[in-house]
Amino acid sequence: MSNLAISSPIVTVALTSNPVMWAYLIFSLVFIVGLALIVVHGDWQTPRCLEKLILLGPLFYAAPLAAFGTEHFTFAGPVASLIPAWIPWHQFWVYFLGACFIAAAVSMITGIRAHLSASLLALNFFLFVVLMDAPAWAQNPRSRFALALMLRQLAFSGGALAFAASLGSWSKPLNRVTAMIARYFVAIPVLYYSFVQFMHGSYVPAIPLNRLTPDYIVGHNIWTYLSAIVYAAAGILLLIGKKTRIAAVSVGLVVLVVELVVYVPMAVVDRARIEGFNFMADTLMFCGAVLLLARAMPKDPDAEG
Repeated sequence: MSNLAISSPIVTVALTSNPVMWAYLIFSLVFIVGLALIVVHGDWQTPRCLEKLILLGPLFYAAPLAAFGTEHFTFAGPVASLIPAWIPWHQFWVYFLGACFIAAAVSMITGIRAHLSASLLALNFFLFVVLMDAPAWAQNPRSRFALALMLRQLAFSGGALAFAASLGSWSKPLNRVTAMIARYFVAIPVLYYSFVQFMHGSYVPAIPLNRLTPDYIVGHNIWTYLSAIVYAAAGILLLIGKKTRIAAVSVGLVVLVVELVVYVPMAVVDRARIEGFNFMADTLMFCGAVLLLARAMPKDPDAEG
């Protein structure tokens, strides 16, 4: 008992001494392990480049998810403040969800209980929308940033739902319905983000949140407008259910390019601040969600409808 009393403060100090470092560390660890597993399993030998990109969907989703789970321990106070006041036991839910996020990330890259993890993640992010983000937007319906945050969580839910459908553990009719719901959960944010990026080209691309694109980014506004164009075309196809696989991959590809050109440099410059990491990780997780949707979409366009 005395050993536990001594070790608990030690663990707390270790986690909070450099919280940004822990986010990068867990992110990197999950990313490296997940990439190694893809290579070991031989999945990387698929001949088509676009199919290789789809393979990275679970990895792009899981690595940021694990890092965000770590932040539930290193930034427990700020995370707890986001929980609505009427929900009891704030601190408990922060730690519980943090542990669940890390476990779900491991499940996604290893394939162990992946269907259960993906299903629960989809439900979790949908509850975030209903319980936190939608009420926050309702309080300030003119805020495009509040709406963007809500739709980001909806897309995260859609990505996890699509992953669950792609694993085929349900009946075929249920898988089709689930994949269709996931498609709408991603298509609506993509179309809204397209509109916002056309209207506000000086703000960061991919997920149009409340930050101007830094002047040191090569190309600057061009990445926002490029994203808007691809989002518009692909979003319409996703919404009407035509060429959905290539549409989702197209969005995933442009988000990955934006991640490398815009958000990785931002994370390097802001490496001492958690906000720099979060912008980079959020965008990569959105890329993963879209690629998970592509994974669940039929390879044969004639099978769509």
